[in-house]
Amino acid sequence: MYKTAVLTVDRSASAEPSSTQDPADADHPAATSSSIPGGGDTGGAPEVSGAAGVPSSSQGPVVPFSKVVMGAALSLSVVCLLLVLTFGYGRDQGIYAMVARITLDGGMPYRDAFDFKPPGIFLLFMGARALFGAAQWGIRVVEVAGLVAMSLCMVRLAERWWGDRRIGVMAAALTLLVHAQLDFWHTAQPESFGGMLTVFALLLVTPGADDGDRARVSTFRLIGAGVLFGFAGLLKPPLAGGGAVLAVALGWPSLMELPRALRARRVGAAVVGAVRPGAFIALGGVLPIAACVAWFAAQGALEDLHRVLFVFTPHYTALGWKGQSALVLGWYGVSQWLTNYSGPMALGLGCLVALHPERRERAGVALLGGIIAMHLAGVVMQAKFFPYHFGATWPLTGMLAGLGLWKAWTRAARWGWPAAAGLASVLVLFGFARSATKDVAEGALVRAARRAALFAAGARDQAALDALASVADVNAHANRTAASFLSENVAPERSVFVWGFEPVIYDLADRESASRYLYNVPQRAMWGREPAREALMAELSARPPAAIVVERHDVFPMVTGEVLDSRDALRGFPPLAELLDERYRLAATFEDLDVYLEDEAL
Repeated sequence: MYKTAVLTVDRSASAEPSSTQDPADADHPAATSSSIPGGGDTGGAPEVSGAAGVPSSSQGPVVPFSKVVMGAALSLSVVCLLLVLTFGYGRDQGIYAMVARITLDGGMPYRDAFDFKPPGIFLLFMGARALFGAAQWGIRVVEVAGLVAMSLCMVRLAERWWGDRRIGVMAAALTLLVHAQLDFWHTAQPESFGGMLTVFALLLVTPGADDGDRARVSTFRLIGAGVLFGFAGLLKPPLAGGGAVLAVALGWPSLMELPRALRARRVGAAVVGAVRPGAFIALGGVLPIAACVAWFAAQGALEDLHRVLFVFTPHYTALGWKGQSALVLGWYGVSQWLTNYSGPMALGLGCLVALHPERRERAGVALLGGIIAMHLAGVVMQAKFFPYHFGATWPLTGMLAGLGLWKAWTRAARWGWPAAAGLASVLVLFGFARSATKDVAEGALVRAARRAALFAAGARDQAALDALASVADVNAHANRTAASFLSENVAPERSVFVWGFEPVIYDLADRESASRYLYNVPQRAMWGREPAREALMAELSARPPAAIVVERHDVFPMVTGEVLDSRDALRGFPPLAELLDERYRLAATFEDLDVYLEDEAL
């Protein structure tokens, strides 16, 4: 009968050497074609497969200077991983940490701690907090562990798809470079972890040598891949769409056999082969989502989840679409991905197009391209184009760029060291031409050098560390000193309230929020602000805070839909302004943060 296709490197003799094969090895069996072959017994129908042989070492053909390239790639990877460990929180990470803290204390996201991100990221921060406590490096340990696992999976995927693990080493280095360049603000984000889960899922359904040449993807593997894509969807819904692309890729060979099956009157088996992957991937995808819904329902917070994610968030998304068309936004999204974040990846993609994937490489390239397209569609749909929105796409882009660069390297290396040195020089120039470091005054290399110097000296210069954790209107030193002031002047059992967008202050001060609203976007947004304001005032009345922090210069028109900061927004919110005026007095100011204490506390 027809069985689910597998993604693998085909294994039969080749008439010509691969373009990545050294001429000296021309008589060595080398992979020259690729497909998504139908597995197992095809019921009399011809097998849908290509032809390729893979060296038993899985190292691929001998390529001059390859040890130098691999050493450089591995060294770069280690440096990037160490850099990520030095990152602290940005604004978003402070939100996730506070939601995780409140949930671990018995609350629930949305009901007791407001944010409009899907729940998956809170679960990851909860895990990091449960393991490592409140330290900001805890989530970075989890992140680096995931990056290491993802990199190993990329190496295995390259070995299984393209017969050469060195492509995966290069792909991982490119991906980790972009990840480290995104710096503290745009990492440890939902997309950061969603990309890892996508790579894990792809490896899970890709059989290795021990599974046999015609291995059938087991039901367990399909469901497991679906679970991974489902959890990726809990991090950011469009990421679940990668599972749909994978299902099509696995079912495609059986679908292409339908005409032959019609003539042979074996339609049922062909249809099962085409539908089976999607059915089991979808089943797996439903499981984490159903478990999450059941959790919220059991805690009585399902209505809050619906109100935030399906009522509030669509208005937020719609802000980016005002006066825009899908064509314009789509063009912008693709151009940003292709040219704005990584010169080396752009060079690798250009090499892949110029040298064109061979037959044996096309299945993996097509699958990666399909999932990238799904991711980019999600980025365009959000219409915000924040750097971290592309985070899940870089591991997949890295695989394609790594393949392209490795193809270029094998050709250049065969021409001798001048050509190899020339390609290496071009790669370095592209690296300096474009990096993923955004929103900060200094470049990636300067910031990396500053971090290295700080941590080599024992990371004792808190002012310098805070400077590296400050961007735009966020001043990490001001947040820290304001939090220290609150710790000294507010009793541990009393709560505080931050009227602004700096929820990390709660965590730094180790004080609870007087309201579920950890930041004031719902009260400032152009839509639905009145119900949110009424709810906030009811919570402040029920649990009066000992201190209120008011922020200035936090203007986010792409988030709130207006150009007022928190201080100015008070003028249009009389109940809170009156409460502040009648019961609180200004006690201290830390840069853009005004701290008010209750009269009796002065």
